[in-house]
Amino acid sequence: MSKRVIATEKPDLSLPLDLGLLSKLVRHKRSSMGITLENAASLCGLSKQAYNNVEKGCGNIRVQTLFIVLEAFGIKLSVLEQEEDDVWV
Repeated sequence: MSKRVIATEKPDLSLPLDLGLLSKLVRHKRSSMGITLENAASLCGLSKQAYNNVEKGCGNIRVQTLFIVLEAFGIKLSVLEQEEDDVWV
């Protein structure tokens, strides 16, 4: 009998971005697709513990590991350079 995956609530993406928010988004994407933790880890080529650390937003997560997981679930990050103000204080 296969494990049943319950979809989690989508996080509020209007909040400031941090590891906790990314972790919740990854968990939401995986669970809404009905994929188990074990299968997600395998899909990403990671150990179950490394993958689980990403979803929990804890442990020593390498940036490369985070990007592998984000790419696997079609999550894209954009980095925008902040415009400098010409106003001197």
